[in-house]
Amino acid sequence: MLQLLGLLRLGWYNLKHMKQLKTKSMKRKQSLVQISKTLGLLVLTALLLVACKKDKDGGTTPSAKVNLMISSPGATELSLFLNGTKSTTSALNYNSVVKNLSVTPGTVEFSFKKKDVTEVLDKISANVKSSGTYTLIFADKSPKTAVILVEDDLTSPTAEKAKIRFANLSPDAPALDLYVVGKTDAVVTNKTFKQVSAFVNIDPGALGFEIKENGKTEVLATLTKFTIEKGKIYTIWARGLKDPAAADAVKLGIEAMTN
Repeated sequence: MLQLLGLLRLGWYNLKHMKQLKTKSMKRKQSLVQISKTLGLLVLTALLLVACKKDKDGGTTPSAKVNLMISSPGATELSLFLNGTKSTTSALNYNSVVKNLSVTPGTVEFSFKKKDVTEVLDKISANVKSSGTYTLIFADKSPKTAVILVEDDLTSPTAEKAKIRFANLSPDAPALDLYVVGKTDAVVTNKTFKQVSAFVNIDPGALGFEIKENGKTEVLATLTKFTIEKGKIYTIWARGLKDPAAADAVKLGIEAMTN
């Protein structure tokens, strides 16, 4: 009888011990699962913070695009700076055009200096939009300066058309009208110095353009046989000086480019 009681006590002890071990094992497994969940949350949080910082720092923000036009008769070679950092390596002289400069969105100061000179000739500041498109113009007759920044509307032309706009960048010209050669109605009218028109639809083709003083019939300058293609967008501008005594290199003329 005593032996039987002893065996029962031993069995009960072993059973109790096994339950304790099983309980400890389950707790250990639960603890490991909890630790894994916590580590997963920490990793996810870290990844989200990195992604947010990258977006905040502009790492994934599309840049803006800027077309640069130098239309300052008599100006020496220039350099362009964005927020104090030189942005171009090519020579910027009268009638130079540089297309598709990448600009980081935000508040940007566009400043111009003579090449290898520290003094700023002129500048303009603007809030540049992500994926925005702009035209930056350095104008006026040296030593006078003017900086113009225009946001470009590059929405597609209407069906079977192209789009053009006109800028009067001649410092001594009167208000100007732009015509297609052979047409009686002006495409753009009454643009004074430094004014840039909105884009207008036009029939494509190999066209000539001419400028006249607003309301007058005398042709002041002509651009012959410039090809306007369907679906494309163009800027046409008056450059140089109307003054008859101006040198040939800076006489009043018409230029054009594709936006």
